[in-house]
Amino acid sequence: MKHSRPQGFPHPFKSPKRGFTLIELLVVIAIIAILAGLLLPSLAKAKTKAQGISCLSNSKQLMLAWNLYSGDFNDRLVLTAGLGALQSTTTPNHIYDKGHQQWCMGTMDSAPSWTNYVLIQDSLLFPYVKNLGVYKCPADHKTTTDPYGARGKGLPTVRSMSMNAWMNPIAGQEWAADTKPLGSGNHPVRNFRITTDILKPSETWVTLDENPESINDGWFVSDPTRTTYVDIPATYHNGANGMAYADGHSEIKKWRDPALLGTKAVPGGSPKDKGVDLKWLNDRTTY
Repeated sequence: MKHSRPQGFPHPFKSPKRGFTLIELLVVIAIIAILAGLLLPSLAKAKTKAQGISCLSNSKQLMLAWNLYSGDFNDRLVLTAGLGALQSTTTPNHIYDKGHQQWCMGTMDSAPSWTNYVLIQDSLLFPYVKNLGVYKCPADHKTTTDPYGARGKGLPTVRSMSMNAWMNPIAGQEWAADTKPLGSGNHPVRNFRITTDILKPSETWVTLDENPESINDGWFVSDPTRTTYVDIPATYHNGANGMAYADGHSEIKKWRDPALLGTKAVPGGSPKDKGVDLKWLNDRTTY
C-alpha cells in the first residue's frame, strides 16, 4: 500500500530552499570592498608605470629626431624660442616668418594653438619625427577647460613636451640671463649652438614634460642665476616626469620638492626643499 505524504511537508531527500541573510550579504560586500582597496592602488601604480614606459619611448623618438636634424645641418641644433617668437595660428599656405621658425611652434595656454596639430606638423623637427603622439605624455590630461583635466569635457591639448631654453635659441630671443656674447668675460650662462657645445651630453637634458600649470610655449626655462623656479617640470608619474638627454637616453625623474608636487605648484615659485631639486635641474640644464 502506498502512503501519501501530507501536504506541506518537505521531501525527505531534499533540503529546503534558503537564500543569503542580510548579515551574510553585508559580510560579502565588506570582503569585496577590502579586496578592491588592496588591489586598486596596485593597479593604479601599474598603469602609471606603463605610462612612464610610453613617455620614455616618446622622449627617445624626439631625441633621435633632434640628433638627425643636427646631422643634416652641420651639427647645428634645431632652433628654439619662447613667447617672443610665438606663432600661434596656422598661416595661409603654411607660410611662416622664417625668423620665428623653431622646433615646435604654438602655445598650450590659449586658443587656438593648444589644439592645433598643424602648428606641430609645420615646425622644424616634425619632418624627422612624423608622429604627433610623441609630443604629449599619455599621463597628461590637460584640456582646454582645466590644467589637470579634472572638470568639464574640454578638448585635450596637443603637447606636454618642452625643450631646454638654452638649446640654440633664435638670435634676439635669448633668455634674459644670456645678455652677454660668449667669450665676453661676463657671460653668465652658456647657450648651446652646435652639438660640440654640449660638453656633458649624458648630463644635459634637451626635452622634458612640463607642468600643465606652467606650459605655454615650447621653451622650458631653468635659470642658474636665480634662486627660484621659472618654469616647472611635470609630476605625472607618481611625482616624476620624463626627461631626455643630449646623448639620446631618457629617464623618469622623481621630484621631492613640495613646490613642484600636486596641483598647487606655481610657476616662478620658491623651492621648499632648500633648493635641492632646483640645483639638480640647473646643473643639468646649462653651465
